[in-house]
This record gives sequence, C-alpha cells and structure tokens, in this order.
Amino acid sequence: MDANASALLRQMRAELARVSQELLNTRTHVSELSKRSRSVDEEINSIPGRRLVYTLSGEQSFTATQDGLRGNPISMLVSQDGPFIMTHYPIITWRPELPATADNLGLWSPIRSYPMPTQMRSFLNTTSALPTNLDVIDISYELMDSGSTRNFQNTTVGPGLISQPGELIALPVATLFQPNTTVSIVITYHNILFGTAGTDTTGGLLHVDLPGYKIAQM
Repeated sequence: MDANASALLRQMRAELARVSQELLNTRTHVSELSKRSRSVDEEINSIPGRRLVYTLSGEQSFTATQDGLRGNPISMLVSQDGPFIMTHYPIITWRPELPATADNLGLWSPIRSYPMPTQMRSFLNTTSALPTNLDVIDISYELMDSGSTRNFQNTTVGPGLISQPGELIALPVATLFQPNTTVSIVITYHNILFGTAGTDTTGGLLHVDLPGYKIAQM
C-alpha cells in the first residue's frame, strides 16, 4: 500500500472514531433526557390539539347576612372537547343586585377593599361632591378540582392573590384541568359593608372568571 493510501485510511479511521464518539455522546444525552421529569410547560405543550383562548366563568348571589360565612361552591364544567389550562389567578368582581332600588344597582366593583374602597362613585353622582358608594366586600377563596378530588390550597387564599380587570396576575405555573372535570371555587365572605347615602344595598352578585385557554381535540 502506498503512502497516500495509508494516509487516507488513517484519516478515514480517525473520522469513523470521531463519529462513533459523537453517536455515543448523543445516545447518553438522549438516555439522560428520557430519565428527566418533564416540566409542567413541557407536559402541556406535548398535548396535541388546537390552542383556543378560553375563560371558565361562574356566578353566585349573596347577601349581607353571609358576612363571615363560607358560601356554596361555584362550579364550572370543563368542556369535553379537551383540557382547560388556567394561566392566571381568578378575576373576581361583584355588583349590587338587591334591592331593585339600590343606589349602586348593577355597578361593578373589585372584590377587595383596597386600594379604592369607594371606587370614586362621586363621578356618577351629580348631586354630591363626595364618594357615595360605601359598598365593600372582602373574600378569601379555595379552588378545587373534582377530577382529582383535591384542593389546590391547604387553607383559603386571601384577596392579594386575585387578578383585577386589566391587571392579570400570572400563576407560578400553568394549571391543567382534564376534560369533563368540574372546577369549583368556594368563597368565604368577609367584611361585607353595605351602606350609601340613599337606598342601602342588601345583596349582590359575585362573578368569577378563570383566565386561560383550552386545547381542542375534536
């Protein structure tokens, strides 16, 4: 074998050794990845289907007599079309609905007594220069998944972890609810303060939205 052929053979052997080592490294890396637990986002992203913006919603009426009491669950059914992914903390608002003559009937307010408990309703009242909406409620809440028969909190969560209209608070990780499961939120009412300069509110309607999206698998 001449010198050129020997050199070419050595070169081919070296290249083959390099490729073999790269293949071994790749196999080792793939093996390590297969043993690693996937993140929540990776699990969700691996689910086939079309992503569609979606919001689970529910409502509940309440009265001033429920101050300090735990209400009935507000239940929201996940569609059978595919799982629902909750991405932000709930948006919870309310409006007076009793009596029909209440001064602030139908006016939406945030669920917590801060930062503006009166919501500056004076702008809606041309007869007074002072804020006239003294209707304020605070709550704590529990979120439950009937499909897994578990609570998401060991204790109730306070109003600091509630999104506001126009100010969504992202969850630390997205939360998946399986198709046909019922998501329930249980409200404990605190500090129900109804009082205005005219006809007092006696009852309200509480509205809950769970922002997120669904994965349609039709």
